[in-house]
Amino acid sequence: MKIGSWNLLHGMAIPQGGTSAESLLSAAAMIDLDLLALQEVDFFQDRSNTLDQTALIAQGMGAQFYDFTPAIFGTPGEKWEAAELTKVNRSVGKSQSSELSASSKRNLINQNSAYGISLISKIPIDEICLLELGQAPLGIPLVIPNERKGKMRPRVIYVSDEPRIAQAAILENGVTVINTHLSFVPGFNLRQLRMIKKWAKSLPGKKILIGDLNLPGKIPAKVLGWNPLIEEKTYPSWKPRIQFDHALSADVTASKIKKLQIPNQKYHLLKLQRNVMTMKLNVVLEARKN
Repeated sequence: MKIGSWNLLHGMAIPQGGTSAESLLSAAAMIDLDLLALQEVDFFQDRSNTLDQTALIAQGMGAQFYDFTPAIFGTPGEKWEAAELTKVNRSVGKSQSSELSASSKRNLINQNSAYGISLISKIPIDEICLLELGQAPLGIPLVIPNERKGKMRPRVIYVSDEPRIAQAAILENGVTVINTHLSFVPGFNLRQLRMIKKWAKSLPGKKILIGDLNLPGKIPAKVLGWNPLIEEKTYPSWKPRIQFDHALSADVTASKIKKLQIPNQKYHLLKLQRNVMTMKLNVVLEARKN
């Protein structure tokens, strides 16, 4: 089973900016994975050409099963409202699940712009479970990419936090993959990680947590008490210096994992309509059988 994680940055090309259906389809066609976890995904946003990015990437991968879960309706950094989740009990003997509230479902069906996380799978998904992780009350200064005179230079901006969620795909093969994008606010992301650990105990099968945890190095493994499945610097994508993107498991050890290399030294450069899109899959690995 080959899985990966990709912070999509709403499909924005670095450093040129902008996105297109063609670039996403071409990038997705290069991804030979059974399951892909996505973070920072747009749904019918003007800034990303009103695309359903999840469906588009699933199409490019040739994956039949996918789920986009909105964290907010509207646009991050602009006007938005939190997507509501309604907790419901599953059948007797199974864990608690969550689903979107009726109003959030209507918003999604009506194609209101949204932003969140996604899971795309070639393996049948028996069920999607969701967990609300809350929103930090304060934001912090963040370093973002900025091109100046043809060179990538960091730029510092103040960013407010937004609601965060975790999304678990219970797969037909007995594996449960949890995808999340935690807060960038120190301390609050640790609280969210502990919430996921507690929630994961109620989920069936062998569990793998994957995604952008906004926590460096070995901290997530120590907090969870889980096995780190891959150790690699992932941020910033154009010159990684620190690991924010992780894959961890309480049930699988690193000895059962094979790190995969994707073409062109982990980077794909796609020249499309004068745009160059740099795509980096933050975490790519294969879980071996036994």
